[in-house]
Amino acid sequence: MIFLIPLVNAVELKVKVKGNIGGYIEYFQLEKEVDSVQKFLVQWYNSESVSCLSRMEYRIEKNGEFVDVVWSDEKEMAAGISRHFEAYWPPEEKGNYSATLVIHHCHNTIKSEPFNFSVVSVGEPKEKIEIKVINIPERKIEVTLKSESDLNNVLVVPTNYPLGWIFNGEKLESLKAGEETKVVMEYEPSIWMEETVNLQAVSLDGEHSSEEIEFNLVEKEYFWDEHGYSLFLVVLSLLCLSLFTNILLARKIRRA
Repeated sequence: MIFLIPLVNAVELKVKVKGNIGGYIEYFQLEKEVDSVQKFLVQWYNSESVSCLSRMEYRIEKNGEFVDVVWSDEKEMAAGISRHFEAYWPPEEKGNYSATLVIHHCHNTIKSEPFNFSVVSVGEPKEKIEIKVINIPERKIEVTLKSESDLNNVLVVPTNYPLGWIFNGEKLESLKAGEETKVVMEYEPSIWMEETVNLQAVSLDGEHSSEEIEFNLVEKEYFWDEHGYSLFLVVLSLLCLSLFTNILLARKIRRA
């Protein structure tokens, strides 16, 4: 043991990091005047040598006060490729707003200057969309939509959820009249706890909308995760009982 001490102290650890992290916006679009839903579109290019995940965040303010935060979905960005990120925000009232783009790239953040836009009108929906929500495993929710007519470009957006969580909306290309269409939405809590969120479905033209519903997020588990241990004990008990019964029968047969 005495001879081993100098060998341990002589160990030298060298760490070398290769590659660079970075990128740039190839294209950015938002509506300067909004009469239904604000659409944010970014074409982001990973110009450096590190592949990672990227996501867009928009922090919306009105008269210098925080109003809402909107997230795009998260995408894998291999080195040297570009991908587009969409996000949507249905305003609740008219007025002048600003949106600050925050790019989350390889756990780094890149922040833009605020972009100004105006909401000139908030349209009244002509037709309602039915919406139902249930909790499903892996901290996801399943949203079911139903419309009386064929619709294109329908958004499901969280209109209220805990600050600090990531909860992006989903876009459905079409709804068939009278048919139920399901979409799965993911969310990332900062610290998990049961919370309440508000959800709404709205067409991109603003002419069709659902009621804004309040929904309780509850953590669900798969059947085997929830009941597997109990079933294992039941099966084990039955096997032990069967083994004990067979032993008794075998003894009786030998005695006979």
